[in-house]
Amino acid sequence: MSILGWATLLGFGLAGLSLVYFFQQTSLIDLFEGHWSIPNQLFAGLLSGIVGAFISLKIINAPFFRKEKQKYNALINTWPWTIKGIIFISICAGVGEELLFRAGIQPFLGLWVTAILFVLIHGYLNPWNWRISVYGTVMILFIALLGYLFERAGILSAMVAHAVFDAVLLYWIAIKKF
Repeated sequence: MSILGWATLLGFGLAGLSLVYFFQQTSLIDLFEGHWSIPNQLFAGLLSGIVGAFISLKIINAPFFRKEKQKYNALINTWPWTIKGIIFISICAGVGEELLFRAGIQPFLGLWVTAILFVLIHGYLNPWNWRISVYGTVMILFIALLGYLFERAGILSAMVAHAVFDAVLLYWIAIKKF
């Protein structure tokens, strides 16, 4: 799991930073400063990640989602998770994926296309499984929120929201075994 975390952080992160540096009019300093103060970005990200995670948990725990819940529980629990591991992988995904998708790709494709692409790549839109697609549709809205946070507040807010979202879900699935 450690290798996957580092690969996400460094591979996606460096790809996103390269897209910003070589193809955009934004400096890397401006990218990380954002439009809101750092404390406000962190607070907005924290709040958004918590709310998004609990909405996702409601869907995951809905009776119609029972079969998918079992499948994803089995998949996630193939690794021996610890709190430290959950925090590590969540930060790696939050930072790496947001640098690539929000900072690197979204300025070229736009908020909604990037949100849909992100959810498609993660496998949450499936024409043969309407239950996953229901979850995927909600995820598009959450990922669009990350895009909105990036545009309005700054990249730090999107990173924190993503990391918190992942950490809360992983905790409930891997540690609490809801």
